[in-house]
Amino acid sequence: MNPEELKQIAVLRTMDDDVLAGLAAAVEEKDYADRQTVFAEGDPGDSMYFIVRGCIRIEKRAQAASAVHKTLAVLEASDYFGEMALLDQKPRSASAVAAGGATILRLSKAAFDQMQGRSSVAGMSLLFSMIRTSSERIRRLSAQVVVYDEVGKAIGESRDLQTLLDVILQQLASASAADWGLLLLRSQFSDLLELRSRINLALSSEQAEAVTKGQGFLGPVLQKPGDQLVASLHDEEPFKSCARLGFETASLLMSPITVEGQFLGLIVLGGNERGQFDLNALNLVRGVARQAAQAILNARHREEEAARSRHSRQFVRF
Repeated sequence: MNPEELKQIAVLRTMDDDVLAGLAAAVEEKDYADRQTVFAEGDPGDSMYFIVRGCIRIEKRAQAASAVHKTLAVLEASDYFGEMALLDQKPRSASAVAAGGATILRLSKAAFDQMQGRSSVAGMSLLFSMIRTSSERIRRLSAQVVVYDEVGKAIGESRDLQTLLDVILQQLASASAADWGLLLLRSQFSDLLELRSRINLALSSEQAEAVTKGQGFLGPVLQKPGDQLVASLHDEEPFKSCARLGFETASLLMSPITVEGQFLGLIVLGGNERGQFDLNALNLVRGVARQAAQAILNARHREEEAARSRHSRQFVRF
């Protein structure tokens, strides 16, 4: 491994050349195929890893004996993971799985100890660099915990659907630092969308009508519902070819709300800067959409029953 190549890793960029040379001699490079496991939850912790290319998904079992895994984070090139193994060597608290092909560097605990034995400066430099960068992870995790907690409370306490939808959009827009947001639900009586919640976005009557019809950048997502992370609206197909609605911004994040394959609606977040959202923001929005989907469906059924009840009373009076 060329020491210069290690400078692609964010946590290593400020380290001295001598330290990087020692680290380059200690790491092992390995390629992983899509969904190949780097380590599994419960495995012995004996090394840490740096991502050279691709993405790694950090997952945890929903329950001790469950085969269902929840994604905690999605790490991209220049990031690192598994660092606690250098400190406590306890079993892995989560699994690491390649999300697409990935190339990573492995630094074993034994190699780290040898490197530190030759030069304590090298080991301490690496540890201090990780401490500095870990604060961002802690802030992100704290924001996610708040979002899930607030949405969970809204699911349990909200008496009406509108309150729940407003809480969902407000929490997601805040946690992802979005500049604006929309929450759309499919109409129960037609193929149109209902614009149920918005934040930091004023729409003309023509724009609102276009949104309800699923025009512009909404079209591709509605034709084939799925998560979309658009770093540059003007450069990425199929979105750059879509008709403009007049309020689009450089980057978009969209996640459908579904229950057992039934499309209920769509969460849309917009950012003024290119690449404003990352995979962790997408993972958070996707997680909240799944968390709230059944509650939204139940609330829609209650709305429908209430509407039928009102209609029946009016018919009887007539």
